[in-house]
Amino acid sequence: MNLPRFALPDLYLWNTDTVMRKKQIMLLRHAKAEAGTLGGDFSRKLTPGGCEHAVSLGQKLLELRLLPQLIFSSTAKRAAQTCDLVCEQLAIDTDQVQFSDVLYMADVGTFLSQLHRINNRFKRVLIVAHNPSLEDLVDYLATAVFDSDQPSGKRMLPATLVMLEFSGNWADLNAHSCSLALRLHGKLLNDE
Repeated sequence: MNLPRFALPDLYLWNTDTVMRKKQIMLLRHAKAEAGTLGGDFSRKLTPGGCEHAVSLGQKLLELRLLPQLIFSSTAKRAAQTCDLVCEQLAIDTDQVQFSDVLYMADVGTFLSQLHRINNRFKRVLIVAHNPSLEDLVDYLATAVFDSDQPSGKRMLPATLVMLEFSGNWADLNAHSCSLALRLHGKLLNDE
């Protein structure tokens, strides 16, 4: 299916049937990566299965019409590849993605600093990064306990997206201010 390429600021006009009243933070853990490489952890690439899971997740986001208006990604190879594959499914030009080295080993404070600087005209943001940082961020922001929904006990498998929602301004985002709206596991989408 050939979809037109959109500039990110225009996406919010297409992604819902009603005007979005709440802001949404989509947190995506990179897809399954190689165990190790000569270039070290930062250079790990996605496995073929990881690539499939990232594509499946991107297709599901398109099906659900959950298109981000603003995207941040870690510059680590596996995160950048995940971001590229998801953006390809959403017909988003990766030139619009803000790649950042600080998201590689980010802590909650780093993520909050990034989120607090977002212009309030943006309602849906995607961050592609790593665990355990993303789980820590969900724990900090969510009003509910972020439990596992997997037999393994893992909360965010590779290629898992968690969407949080909140009302208010980005600059006011703080602890326990978001509801857990959605969790998608890219690995499990192929089983549906």
